[in-house]
Amino acid sequence: MKISTEKWDVRCPSQLKKLFPKRTGYYFKISHDTAKKVLNILSDAYEIPAPKLDKIPKGSKECAMYDYDTKTVLLYNRNHLKSVFHEFYHHLDNMTDGEYNSDDREDGSSSLAWIFAEKLWEKFTNKK
Repeated sequence: MKISTEKWDVRCPSQLKKLFPKRTGYYFKISHDTAKKVLNILSDAYEIPAPKLDKIPKGSKECAMYDYDTKTVLLYNRNHLKSVFHEFYHHLDNMTDGEYNSDDREDGSSSLAWIFAEKLWEKFTNKK
């Protein structure tokens, strides 16, 4: 199933921007505490339960991932904000019974989860 990304409901709540009042540019590595705040803000905006947050298992080759069974976002100690957006999209898909089709095993960086992350990043940074 192909989903059109043209009319996506990409929400960037003002609370999200308030978390980063002085930061500019592309460098947005964030702590677990800040990632949790971001996930809570986005979950509130989409009116879904917030995911759990945990550290990525040692030895994992992934820098971030989402566990559908436990509804948990797994991150390194510091991840880029865009990775948090990407993993949130998987959670949004999970909480809406697959409405957003976030499976990105085949499409890599062109997956819908990465497209969502990029669209949210654009809104967050006021680029579009």
